[in-house]
Amino acid sequence: MARVLTIAAVAALVLAAGCGQLTRKDYDTVTVGQTADQVQKALGAPRYETPAEWTYTPDDPRDWSRVTVWFGPDGKVAGKAWQNPEKPWENSREGQAP
Repeated sequence: MARVLTIAAVAALVLAAGCGQLTRKDYDTVTVGQTADQVQKALGAPRYETPAEWTYTPDDPRDWSRVTVWFGPDGKVAGKAWQNPEKPWENSREGQAP
């Protein structure tokens, strides 16, 4: 019984922390012209990162959503994209990719 309670407590902490979640609401808070720090506050650390592009994917392998944020030479957001192959009507792209 104690083991079940421990597992439930850990699961609740992970869910409460929002670990690995990627939401359209958070994506919508990112705007062209923001700094990398502002993007990281909104979306967390990227899964894949180059100086010009950050890519976010959820931890759940069944969720194929993806967010890409492009940075210009000034280090600020030049463009962003939301992709969800299961819900293509949600796909969005703003700004420019370098």
